[in-house]
Amino acid sequence: MLLNWRSVYSLEHEWNGLIQQSDANIIFLTWEWLNAWATLSDGSVKPFVVVVRNACGDLMGLAPFYLAEYRLLKILPYRTLRIMADYATGAECLNWIAVSGAENQVYPQIAQAMRRASRHWDCMWMPHVPAWRETSQRIHATCLDQGFFCHKRPVEFGYVELPETFDRFLKKLSGNRRSELRRQHKSIMGAHNIEITRCREEGDLERYLDALFELNHRRWKHRGEDGTFIRKPGEALFYRKFLPVALKKGWLRLYGLTADGVFKAIQIGYVYDDVFYQMQEGFDPEFVQGAGNVLRARIIEDCIAEGLKCYDFLGGMSEHKRRWSSKTRRGYQMFVGNRNLKNRILFSKEIWPVGRYLRPRLLPSPNMAQPT
Repeated sequence: MLLNWRSVYSLEHEWNGLIQQSDANIIFLTWEWLNAWATLSDGSVKPFVVVVRNACGDLMGLAPFYLAEYRLLKILPYRTLRIMADYATGAECLNWIAVSGAENQVYPQIAQAMRRASRHWDCMWMPHVPAWRETSQRIHATCLDQGFFCHKRPVEFGYVELPETFDRFLKKLSGNRRSELRRQHKSIMGAHNIEITRCREEGDLERYLDALFELNHRRWKHRGEDGTFIRKPGEALFYRKFLPVALKKGWLRLYGLTADGVFKAIQIGYVYDDVFYQMQEGFDPEFVQGAGNVLRARIIEDCIAEGLKCYDFLGGMSEHKRRWSSKTRRGYQMFVGNRNLKNRILFSKEIWPVGRYLRPRLLPSPNMAQPT
């Protein structure tokens, strides 16, 4: 059990090797992602990392938790385990990590370690568990086997399977959707001096990011809401910290559509393990309608040319995503508790840490403080 940052950082050179051997091989669990969050997070954030090694000392599994404080009815405190870098980053599909094929041995050891350290925590909250992966479903079963209280409920994720050519992709769309895209493409590309570009140099990142933050807010303001980066200013700091790293690693895909040199639509995602993860977007609601669609079509075309297998919309399904031929896959939210008196009260009802009764007192949001 690693309860301080110095011991967590001792795993740096082993971390990604374990990720790549696991069924949890996703960008949101890489060392680079977690390190960017950790180096920006308040020094009061307490790690709670469960480590599993074999008899030879080889790293076999990790549960990369941190501790957050929740309050029931704003009074009763609950020390809650969450997966590192899950807040103010956009991360989803987070998981326990184990060498592929060894989950049946590693997961029980993680849960047993959690039970032995139960004096340090009350609950565990994992809101976006990818249930389409068989190994992820075992987390819930493992927690039940260890005698924890467990609540579980379904959530949906959207993804697009990418064919070998863009023409085949277009044929997967409805006739109305194809006609709409053709009209929007003709209208936009013929309206102004239009250019679609991708950020490839670190010196251009600030310009693209400023446009992303502004257009994301304008998009949501048009609907009467604040944009993501207004509601979560720490997420903007995380982007500024992580994107130079992602660019150097070849993970970043940051595209913009400009008219006469001015950004009118922008989208950002990451490519990792043959998957494009769509993260954030924005557009000028006063510009020609459909700029975001034209830009997304171009990104999907580039993904197919790159040989990627999936365009992942991540959490939530909507008619907009379905119109891009997105399919639904199932995940779940999991809320787990020790068998202490506080949790007997809490788990006797369908109370979740996203409602009005149980709320975070303060979640770690990136700022410029360094972890100790």
